[in-house]
Amino acid sequence: MWRAGKVSVIDYEKGIVRCTFPDTSEQSGELIVLMGRSTGRMDYSMPELDEVGACLLDKNGNGFYLGSGYTKAFLKPSEGGQDKEITKYKDGSIVEFNAKDSTFKIYSKNKITIEAENEILLKSKLITVEGPQKNTETITAEGIIKSLEDVIAKAISLIGHLHGGVQGGSSQTGGPE
Repeated sequence: MWRAGKVSVIDYEKGIVRCTFPDTSEQSGELIVLMGRSTGRMDYSMPELDEVGACLLDKNGNGFYLGSGYTKAFLKPSEGGQDKEITKYKDGSIVEFNAKDSTFKIYSKNKITIEAENEILLKSKLITVEGPQKNTETITAEGIIKSLEDVIAKAISLIGHLHGGVQGGSSQTGGPE
């Protein structure tokens, strides 16, 4: 049998919830939260407390929490629409895929960390970085490095630096200053 239940207890370790049924105030037994996949590529997304969703129950009140849907009381994310898959978090952060133009968007209110054991490869016809950058290790470039402005190393400008000890003939100048 199925019933609409309000999530009242969450066990994040077991991946289960208990729901209270508004019409009787009874609480369900353990309900396995339906996640989509549990082997290979695994999904994990627990409901929120007080979320109302569909429960599939056996005769003992155990079963599955199938998930919730959008209603007049619980509106879909405004970013949602045809050809879009969206995960929107409480703080406003979003992961979005738009199948219409094959684009991904990741927006975070804070920091995004991408970590790999071996290597991260960014491959595209053009990679644009907006905003200041900071490196904590050596940058190695294979190819030409172009700057439309200046390059500064240890507070010495490539364009505006001077050389001391300039003499005529075959002598060499001093280092840049």
